[in-house]
Amino acid sequence: MKKWVFLVLVLVFSLAQAEKVRVGLGYLPDVQFAPFYAGVVEGIYGKKGLEVEFQHGFASELYPLLAQGKLDFVVADAEDVIALRAQGIPLKYVMALYQSVPNALFSLAEKNIKSVRDLKGKTIGMPGMFGVSLTSLQAILRAAGLKESDVKIVNIGFTQAEAVVQKRVDVAMGFVNNEPVFLQSQGVKLNVIPAGPYNRSPGNGVISTDKVLENADLARRFLSASQEAMAFTLANPRKAFEAAKKYVQNLDELRYRVLTASVRLYESPYSRQAGLGFSNPQAWVSSLSLLKATGRVNTSLPATEFYTNAFLTPKLQAK
Repeated sequence: MKKWVFLVLVLVFSLAQAEKVRVGLGYLPDVQFAPFYAGVVEGIYGKKGLEVEFQHGFASELYPLLAQGKLDFVVADAEDVIALRAQGIPLKYVMALYQSVPNALFSLAEKNIKSVRDLKGKTIGMPGMFGVSLTSLQAILRAAGLKESDVKIVNIGFTQAEAVVQKRVDVAMGFVNNEPVFLQSQGVKLNVIPAGPYNRSPGNGVISTDKVLENADLARRFLSASQEAMAFTLANPRKAFEAAKKYVQNLDELRYRVLTASVRLYESPYSRQAGLGFSNPQAWVSSLSLLKATGRVNTSLPATEFYTNAFLTPKLQAK
């Protein structure tokens, strides 16, 4: 009896001592955030003495909350950090979820658009001329030696899959782990051109503020646990998928395919050497150079001002 009372007291004490961490996830509840969901469900954050609370929303809604101290971390696009810090907002990228941008151009196989050189004269559907989608398009066109006037760009919102199937556009900018996965599961034959080889920017990741990072112990515990959650997801994608069901409604096998496509973005030759979650310094140099060359950012800050790997656990990998 005394043993059980002791265990209950230990549990109550542990819960009372857990430090709350508020995390914004830059989209609607979705399986792409499975590592973070699994980190809670599998007790990975709890073992670090953390109680993680999620807030979903579009990144544009979450950044002000992060800057105001109402959130501690946000999972969103790396290039946003460059744009916002260049404007004096003290954000910093602290862990890579994806090692490369997930954008991709996709088209019906019958269109025979197999490389960037095949884009000349084609109609390209864009969700909008903003963010990493625009950066990826600009990088692809530059790689092909094309100007925007060499193609026809159409703003189609987030209807890329329908626009391609209905042949309203020749090719559309989507995400390698989203629209192509859905269409190919329906038997639609596609050609897919990933943007990563052309837009060498870091992918989505964890963003914080200089103020939050002053608490180095908290940052290290949260990020170390997040690395472990990524490793867990890589090694146990089905378990991570089941964990996501506690946060995301109506998950089916198609969304599991989205997860398996997403985890392939977690690793790169660089991360296999440095560790999961580490972002490649050269990727930041490339991203800053591209954003400045295209007139998207005007800053004299060096690439090292926008990110840090200092709070991560080196060499951590999936088992």
